[in-house]
Amino acid sequence: MEQYLKDFKLHNKVPSELIEKYKNMVPKEIIDLWQDYGFGTFMAGYFKSVNPEEYIDILQESSQRYTDSLVLFATSMGDLVIWADGYVRLLNFRYGLLKTLMPNFLYFFKSLDSEKFRDEYLKWKPYPKAVEKWGEISYDECFGYTPLLGLGGAEKVENLKKVKLKEHILIITEFMGPVQ
Repeated sequence: MEQYLKDFKLHNKVPSELIEKYKNMVPKEIIDLWQDYGFGTFMAGYFKSVNPEEYIDILQESSQRYTDSLVLFATSMGDLVIWADGYVRLLNFRYGLLKTLMPNFLYFFKSLDSEKFRDEYLKWKPYPKAVEKWGEISYDECFGYTPLLGLGGAEKVENLKKVKLKEHILIITEFMGPVQ
């Protein structure tokens, strides 16, 4: 896992109370990440390790099926990586897709090396071009298509804008409905 965290940028340390609360609810890899690194970004800013408590309301509004799951990562394309029913799952709001990615985070981190995994499952392809064109984004931001893809927006880098991550997910949910 360490090889994917070489460029980790700390946003906040994880309070010990939070680690204690979640230690029996999330995989050991996540607890280790929180203790050793904290909340922050990695993989050139694409992934954000996040406080699951800050995403409870968003998950309840944006997913009909996984309201009792835990958001552990957000992507800089406005997706959420959740821990649900013992699986790593991706809520892809751009396309309204839910994908089961892996049975655990060990495989998830190992799969990040695969370009096929990043392209087919994470749909990360526009991210490097967006950073090149628009610059890096803040921890609380993501790139969002304007207009939204589901409203007829074209899927091109020129239509990506820096937007607030949580608000963008809620806007997509409002217009397109929850991910199912």
